Amino acid sequence: MYFKVILKIIFLRLFRLTFIVLSLILFQKCIDPVTPEFEFSEELVFIDGFITTQTKGSYVSVRKSKLEYGLYVTTPILGCEVSFINKNQNKIISLNEIEGVYLPDNNFKINPGEKWELNVVLPNGENYNSIPEIAPSIVNVNSVNAIFNDKVTSVISLSGVERDISGHKIFVDFDDPIDEENYYLHRFKVYEKTVTCKTCTDGVYRNGECLVLDFPPYQRFQRAYYLANRDFTYGCEVPCWNINYNDETKIFSDEFTNGLNVKLYEIGNVPLISDNPFFVTVQQFNITQSAFNYYKTLKDVSENTSSLNAPLPTALIGNLFNPNNIEEFVLGRFTVASESNSSLFQNRKDLRDKVTNNASAYGIKKIDPEIYGMPLPEPLTYFAPCEETRFRTAIEPQGWSNFSQD
Repeated sequence: MYFKVILKIIFLRLFRLTFIVLSLILFQKCIDPVTPEFEFSEELVFIDGFITTQTKGSYVSVRKSKLEYGLYVTTPILGCEVSFINKNQNKIISLNEIEGVYLPDNNFKINPGEKWELNVVLPNGENYNSIPEIAPSIVNVNSVNAIFNDKVTSVISLSGVERDISGHKIFVDFDDPIDEENYYLHRFKVYEKTVTCKTCTDGVYRNGECLVLDFPPYQRFQRAYYLANRDFTYGCEVPCWNINYNDETKIFSDEFTNGLNVKLYEIGNVPLISDNPFFVTVQQFNITQSAFNYYKTLKDVSENTSSLNAPLPTALIGNLFNPNNIEEFVLGRFTVASESNSSLFQNRKDLRDKVTNNASAYGIKKIDPEIYGMPLPEPLTYFAPCEETRFRTAIEPQGWSNFSQD
């Protein structure tokens, strides 16, 4: 979502300045290639950094612009030296590169009132810093609610028909402090148990990977009969959860609600793609005014692109700079936030009759097993590991068992 928003900002700037500025999505989304329509610049750097008061919530993504086969894309910059710096204690926290993202240790977290900055050194020696930010106070979430709605989003089918998708809208309640200005960013993660852990296209799962089958000539008719256009799908060796993230920028200022109880503030939706229960964990971030302005720019441009002569979105530049070249554009920002979490378990069995319509638009993976008698290498395999990634885990979400009956 961030990638598409920033592309729109780029086109505004291109119209006025006749060159392209590139950026990308937050923390591991797929890139949407765009055919360039103007002169552009390669090797532009985009840094997205986030640091919070909760463990496993801090990260840094470093990427650059690139032209591939006439398409406009971004790619991770690997091999960087990335660190958080505690300005109160002059303490340096080094980050580790994991799957193209830079992460601190799992137990790392910050405290409200601490001042932090980001330092990034590229493999070519280029150095980037952030302006220090102080972590605001924590504002707790009082409750999370999920309310069913016949339309929470829509998709365009292969035939070109727009189809409404039903699901649950997610709301939060919280008490805004009266003695300070507060700016909020809301995100959430949705956990849902999955029955499939691996899909192999035109092959089978063996020794930890998908093996493309190479049949001898006398067996090729069997390949055509058994395997033509077939994906083998494997179950999970252990209980496994898929993790989905809301892709909408939800920000809130207490300018008109200072000191009040904020009730049923909508932060996103969970489409109904199966009748399995889901477990949603809401992240409420109290952020600085500067961070709020940055995210507001992304949100405003995504919702209103009618004017090519709109003011230059300077907040897109964020709080990052090259100390050796102050004229260089460094896109993105480093955000210091204080975080409060709250979770909700939502059963959907009573909505089973509504799933079929939604599933026809989204698609639901089912196990498509290997069958005895097929010309496949031994041994026949039916299950695959639940690999730990940003989008999948075998670690039961904290609180799941308090509600789940499975």
